[in-house]
Amino acid sequence: MRFLFIALGCVLITGCSRSGLHPVTGVVLLDGQPVANAALQFVPQEAGQDATGATDAQGNFAISTNEPRDGVKAGKYKVVITPRSTAPLQKFASADEAMKAAARPQPPPPSTFPQKYTRPDQTPLLVEVPMKEKSVRLELTSN
Repeated sequence: MRFLFIALGCVLITGCSRSGLHPVTGVVLLDGQPVANAALQFVPQEAGQDATGATDAQGNFAISTNEPRDGVKAGKYKVVITPRSTAPLQKFASADEAMKAAARPQPPPPSTFPQKYTRPDQTPLLVEVPMKEKSVRLELTSN
């Protein structure tokens, strides 16, 4: 009986490391330059759960499924990358002026980010997990 409790304790303690998830880290570059503050989505090509991440100022990222930086299950994933808006906040002289501006239709700001990377049905980016390398380098091009 004592052995059963010890064995059960070992399973409970090491259970998190046997989650079946593989760490995925890397960098996103557009024409050789880091892509800062972008959202990443790993879309499984078979049954599975999406995983997400975000790039820092240097384009580095770590992917999460359930908890920060826990990784993804083995499989093939399409990678979708969406830049976050960096438009400066507008300042208004009064609340009335702000309300009038909010009521006017605003065209979306022009994006220089290639749209093919922002949709799962168009992205050419594919990552297979577990990876052969320690991290993945996602090199995007403008054209």
